[in-house]
Amino acid sequence: MITVHHLTNSHSHVVLWLMEELGLDYKMVLHGREANGRSPGSLRAIHPAAKSPTIEDNGIAMVESTGVILYLLETYGEGRLRPAPGTADAMRFFQWLTYIEGSAKGPTMQFIRLAMAPADDATREMVTQMAAAALGQIETALDGAETIVPGQFTAADIQLAFLEELLEGLGQIGMWPNMQAHLGRMRQRAAYQRAEAKGGAVGLKELFSGLVR
Repeated sequence: MITVHHLTNSHSHVVLWLMEELGLDYKMVLHGREANGRSPGSLRAIHPAAKSPTIEDNGIAMVESTGVILYLLETYGEGRLRPAPGTADAMRFFQWLTYIEGSAKGPTMQFIRLAMAPADDATREMVTQMAAAALGQIETALDGAETIVPGQFTAADIQLAFLEELLEGLGQIGMWPNMQAHLGRMRQRAAYQRAEAKGGAVGLKELFSGLVR
């Protein structure tokens, strides 16, 4: 059985959600954050990176959300939550699944630094422009579409929703109405709600409450 090591208020929600969408049996081990918000030593005991998400399967501990998602789809997905291989939609799926954690995540995380920086921080305009360029690609792709791969819900939507949770937690989601609407749709999915019932609310607003002014 797959073990999902779930850190509260973290990216590992996407793995719980994916498991629920696929209807897979799994064991969840809950790890609470330390008082300073950092990952606990209990996660480092599973994998030296001490990252969330972490899964265990076949006697191996694995980190990195995109890799975990692809592994689960390849091993247990039976073709679900991804387009048929070799199609135009498969190209879109792989592009967005990797773009979200690659090109888009870095600029988004810079908002954490800006939240703690003085209002006249010299890099503020540059960071904002970089985020606008990266996130604007996703916002445009969602224009008139319910999902990031048009016409079908895929695991890329699960990955995207956590990026949107980050933007909401950092007080930035209002700049991106298509992403905000997408997040609202994702939260209505029964599997999303089951994942929160088991692992707790994503709760990034609360996590970042001391930072966002």
